Amino acid sequence: MDIRPGTTVTVEITAPPRNEPARKTLQRLFRRDPQGLCEHRRQKRQRPSWQTWRRGGRMWHHQMKAKPPMQLVPGCRLSLLATVDTIRDLQSVQRFVKVTAK
Repeated sequence: MDIRPGTTVTVEITAPPRNEPARKTLQRLFRRDPQGLCEHRRQKRQRPSWQTWRRGGRMWHHQMKAKPPMQLVPGCRLSLLATVDTIRDLQSVQRFVKVTAK
């Protein structure tokens, strides 16, 4: 993979990740996509993040978990700025993605 830092790259998922670390790495990369970031912010605005209820005379709290912004299915694409850590992440999951420089 010959990508220079500072360029914009397009990443396309070619196969679903088979192990948990690869899935988490791809989710982390998809959170950097501007469209994915916009979707995450929309979800955060629309749902409550903190639930409070009384149980046994005391107040209990539950913080909601954030869902991944996009589904990791083959054919899904994102474009992002290539930084050193992004390139390292892409090299670790290169068997599940196809990367092209713009």
